[in-house]
Amino acid sequence: MKNELLDKGIILPSGEIGKDKINLVAGAITQPFAEMVWVMTGGDMETINRLHSTLP
Repeated sequence: MKNELLDKGIILPSGEIGKDKINLVAGAITQPFAEMVWVMTGGDMETINRLHSTLP
């Protein structure tokens, strides 16, 4: 598993996490999730604020 992470640049040869790769993955997931929440709540800001305070 570690070689696959190294090959993809997720773990750097120094053992550090490749922050650029993690940011790309997080950004690719966050936007569709936020859009789905917006649509599912009908833009209800109270629900969105409750969800925001729940997630780290």
